[in-house]
This record gives sequence, C-alpha cells and structure tokens, in this order.
Amino acid sequence: MGEAGDFQVDECVVLLAAKSFWLQPSNWWAIFQVLIGLGAVIFVHELGHFLLAKACGVKCDKFYVGFDVPIRLFGQTIIPGKLVSWKWGETEYGIGSIPLGGYVKMLGQDDNPGNLEEQVKGSIREGESGESAILASGLIDRSKLDPRSFLAKSVIQRMLIISAGVIFNLVFAVFFAAWAFKSGVDYEPAVIGNVIGGGPAWQNDLTGAEVEMIGGKPVKGYFTYMDMAQEVVFNGDDPAHPLEIKFKRYGEDTVTTASLVPQKGFIRQAQDLPLIGVSRRLTPVIGEMGALKGNAAALADPPLKAGDRIIEVNGTPIGDDIELRQALARNADQIATFVIERDTKGDGSQTETITTEIPRNPMRQFGFSVQWLPIKAIKIGSPAEQAGLVVGDEIIRVDGQRRGDLITLDQRMIVAINAKKLVTLSVRRVDGSEEDVMITPVMPKLTPDLGPDQPLAVDSLGVAIPMSLTIESVDQTGPAAAAGLKIGDELISAEYLLSEEQAADEAYASLKKRPVVNFVDDTTSWAEVSDLMQMMEAGSEVKFKIKRDDAEQTISIETVASDQFFQGKRGISLTLMQRSYKSDTWGAALSYGVKQVREDAMRVVKTLAKLINGKISPTNLGGPGTIAMAATSEASRSTSRLLLFLTFLSANLAVVNFLPIPILDGGHMLFLAYEGIFRRPVSERVQVVLTYGGLFMILGLMLFVIFLDIGRIVSL
Repeated sequence: MGEAGDFQVDECVVLLAAKSFWLQPSNWWAIFQVLIGLGAVIFVHELGHFLLAKACGVKCDKFYVGFDVPIRLFGQTIIPGKLVSWKWGETEYGIGSIPLGGYVKMLGQDDNPGNLEEQVKGSIREGESGESAILASGLIDRSKLDPRSFLAKSVIQRMLIISAGVIFNLVFAVFFAAWAFKSGVDYEPAVIGNVIGGGPAWQNDLTGAEVEMIGGKPVKGYFTYMDMAQEVVFNGDDPAHPLEIKFKRYGEDTVTTASLVPQKGFIRQAQDLPLIGVSRRLTPVIGEMGALKGNAAALADPPLKAGDRIIEVNGTPIGDDIELRQALARNADQIATFVIERDTKGDGSQTETITTEIPRNPMRQFGFSVQWLPIKAIKIGSPAEQAGLVVGDEIIRVDGQRRGDLITLDQRMIVAINAKKLVTLSVRRVDGSEEDVMITPVMPKLTPDLGPDQPLAVDSLGVAIPMSLTIESVDQTGPAAAAGLKIGDELISAEYLLSEEQAADEAYASLKKRPVVNFVDDTTSWAEVSDLMQMMEAGSEVKFKIKRDDAEQTISIETVASDQFFQGKRGISLTLMQRSYKSDTWGAALSYGVKQVREDAMRVVKTLAKLINGKISPTNLGGPGTIAMAATSEASRSTSRLLLFLTFLSANLAVVNFLPIPILDGGHMLFLAYEGIFRRPVSERVQVVLTYGGLFMILGLMLFVIFLDIGRIVSL
C-alpha cells in the first residue's frame, strides 16, 4: 500500500504516476533544471581541481563536464565523444557525451599508476629524457620535470589540488542551501499524520502529533519530516537505549515526553530499517490524483478537482485532515455533502465555493471472517487501558453477540458512539478466566495504517489485534459460502484475478506484476489484502488457495458491496501538509546553509557506518536512476527544493569521494600522505594493485546500484 495517511492511495496508482512523470510535457522544465543542476555539481567539483591547479602553476590541458569517450559499435562511432568543445588559451573546454562525471587533465597527471613512465615522459623538461628522471631507487628526480607538471609539485600542493574538488563541493553546497533559504522553501514539517497500528507511535497515541524534540535534537526552524525519520533510523537501532521524543498530541498544548523503541519490518521494501511506524500529515486539499477509480469520490457531482479545499462536510466545518476523517466516519452510511473552495484562476486571486455530493462507499466483502487472536498492543490513555484490558486478553463476544469480523469492529463502535452507548466486551483473560468489561469507545482520529503482517488496530477501543489465517465464520448468503469456503479452512495465498478491463488499465499494473500473495512467505496479513480490495470495484475477484483437512484446494470469490458497512474514506487523495521557511537576511541564510551541509554530510557518514556494520542493508541504496527521479521530483515542486537536493547531493559526493579508496580523491590523498610521511611514493606495484582493487570495488558498487534502479523501474 502507498503511504497517504487515512486516505490511503493504492500502490499501483502511485507507481503509475511515477512512471508517467517523464512523459508529461509539463515536467520537462523540471527535467531540464535537474540536468543543469547535476551538471553544476560536477562542474563545481572539477572547477575546484582546475583553479587550485592553476594557482599552483600546473598546466591544464582539458576541462570537461562529462567524459569525452566516443561510443563505437562494429567499428562505427554511434555517439561522438564530445557534444561541444572549444579552446581557450592552453586549455580545451568541453562537454562530454557520457554524463557520469567530469575531469581535469593536468600535465603529468594520470589516475592509472601503471602509466607512471608515460606520466614522467609527458612531464619532462625540454632537453631531458624520461629515463633520466626515474632514479634507480624508483623515485622521480623532480628537478628534471617540467615545473608546470603535476608531478613536479610538492606533496602539499598536490594534496591541495586533489582536495579542492571536495572543498568546492562543500562550499557551493552552502551557497545552494543559502540561496534556497533566502528565496523561501516549502517543506513537509515534523508533524505526524497517520500511524501503523500496534507500532510504537500508535501505542503512544502520536496520530496528528507535532514533534518538539527527537533523539535529543530540537525541532525548530527548518526541520523536515525526513529529518525526523532519519533521526529515528540513525538513533533507534539499539533496543537497550529507547528513543526519546517530545511532542504535542493532536488537540493538546502540553508537551509530552515518551521513550519509544523503534521496530523493524514496517516497510516491506526495507525490512531492516528501525522505525516508529508513522506517515506524513495531510491537509484537506484534493491531491493531484483526485478521486480514486472505483470509489465513491469518483461519482461526485460536480466532480472534485486537484487543489479543491474541503471546508465543510454535512454541515461540519473542516479545518484539518483529522476533522475531515472524523466527519466522514461519523456519517459513513450517509451521502456526504461537501462544500469546497476552488481556485478558479490558479493563482489564488479568485476562488468560488462549490457544493458537491459524494455517495456512500460500501465496504467490499467476501462473506467470511478469520479468527481473532489475543490483544497484542494497547494504546496509552485509550478506553481499553482505562477499562483494565491488558496485552494477552482475548475479546470473545461484543454486547453478548458473536464478535463477528474484526475488520468491521471500528465501524460498529462508531455506531455505538453516535448512539451514545456503552459497549460490553466479554474477555478471556490471560489466566483463562472470562469477564465482562464495560467500555466507552471514542471516535478514532484516523484509521491506522497497516504494516506488513502487523496487527489490526481498532482505534475506537485502543487495541491492536492480530488475525490468524483460519476461517472463523462464513455468511451463508454471501459469495464465500457459494464458492464452498467452510469454517476451519486456512488461507494459504491469494491471487488477484483481474478482469479484461482491469488488466488493460495501467492503474492495476503493479497487481499484474505481483498477482499472487503468499500469506506466510510474503509477510502479508489478511487485513492488508482486505484493505486493498476496498480500493477496487465491487465484483473484483480473488483466487484463494486454502488448506482443508491437510489437503490444499483453490476457490475463487468475488467481492460484494456491503449493505450494512460503509467506509468513512471515500476514495479521496489529499495533499501533504506544507510549511514554509524563509531566512530574513543573507547572514541567516548562510548560517542555515552551513548547518544544512553539516547535517547532510553527517547523514552520509552515519549511513556509511551502518552499511559497514551491517545495520542497514545495501539494498536501500539508490543509483543514477533513483537520483534522477528524486531530483526531478524536487525540481517539479520548486527551484528551492531542487537547490536543497543539490546541497545534499554535493555533501554526499564530497564525503564519498574523500573515502580512502584508491581511484577516488581520498585514495590519492592517502598515497600522497604516505609520500609526505616517508619521503617516497608508494611503490608502483602496490599502487597498481590497490588502484585496480578500488576500481573494481567502485565499478561493482555502480553495477549493484544500477541493478537496484532497474529493479525499481521494472516494478513499475
């Protein structure tokens, strides 16, 4: 499932949007900005080498952004090496056709230590021979070299030239960030939207909370949701040291302090990341995807449009996404009358108020329910905690009746809330005794998100309950009974059987690529499959593999629209909460720029450290494709967002390029440091071995991240 708080968006729709991004002419300007921005980062790095080389008196033969290596096939040049080039003074400047970096060609400098003899010959003084410059000891007689060659310079000068690229990246990163902060930048704040049921954030009632401090770091000024998420990942992997967080709960002014133990497994694609189970906060403004196909919002009359602000539902004023959710949940069985404010000119200068109606959104049901398991987690301050329920208790009856389908329990509690009734829960205690408990349910803020194989949270009660895969009840008038499903059957897998129309619709592309879900191997719960079906049209069909009496068999069941239970969410996509930060002066902007670069560089260092010690999987890395997608996405939002992305990228390149790996700048610095200390260079044989080792390491890493990028693209 895609992350979109209570108004969750089907993953296939999100992926489709990403896939079509590159084809939309409206985004071509953003793509052009990215190309210029990435070129600027490379240019700045090489400019550092170039200027310091010139300052040290080194002759520079070439200055290129991109590599000027022609692409040949069967002896024919398919792509020329140079897109453009010109000669100015003694240096050839140009743009190469391979956009994977850049280089400055200095007299007597070669990244391949095996070419030492050729380097010396190319650096020799007029009238001297290359052989005479190489002493019997293997050292170089620098007095016989051209004084403008790289090899003729002192160790300190060469170190300055090598380090200049990284230094320039960091310096210009500060200016990128300062420019963004002085211009003003929109960002997603450290405000929690929805939470994953049963997770640390859910247990501490953080839905809608505004974070004040996390991991000892105050949240003030420009501090984004991603900054908060990264603090959790970097500081939350030691269960012995809980993560301290200070926050204001939704609707409260007091600051609360809590210690949370992050958990792994909340994100299917990144199972190794420690998280607290939260998503971004939304606003009651219709998002770019508008109404999701097959849901009630698609039937709004007049239709909803991206950018519409919802200001009222059924007479209830709407100020935020939680008020919207509660208004819709309270009247899920009624037609929802929306009053929206629409920008008629697109610049906010003129708006009109429109009233539209959205019909009820019936739940899609199969006509069966699975067994409930004992309570796994209880929310702090919830009705369940106040009533004395504890982890391990099992709810066996509700108001003296069969407990029914756990997926509908929240809706049944909302009916009781509207009727102002107490609810009696029959509970089997941990010791096996049974007891009736009176409980007063409360209106949920948002329907908690579902994580991979996580318990289902019933927010009206404040309990998180796992479900087994064993069928507990079958509606004898429903489709499951007609298909032959029986009580006691056990679910093994589910396969989505798309109709011809659905198969031809790109909105279901991800289901076509992953149509079968194994409940055990894929760590997928029945609640996740059921939740996905709520976003599809009634009548969608699923083939289940079940186990009955130790034998496996398959049955196909179509969903039907319930005439009793209705979803509060009606298939509306909303926009993310945004705030703006703008520095009043250039001094403040530069100060924030320095802070941002320092933070970005430290994140890279911490990430590398966790990769080395195995606490983060390498599969979380991204290659050129991921960088391009992220940069273009930021550029499409604003130039300031792109500048901050380039700030991060510059800091990233600076740190990585200065790692002590031969072939990188850091590797060259290592060799030079050895030469400075021992008054002799590293032997050519050792340099060759280490350099080729570093080359193979870097090439292997590049191939690995490109493979990851291809996998992500193919999954679209």
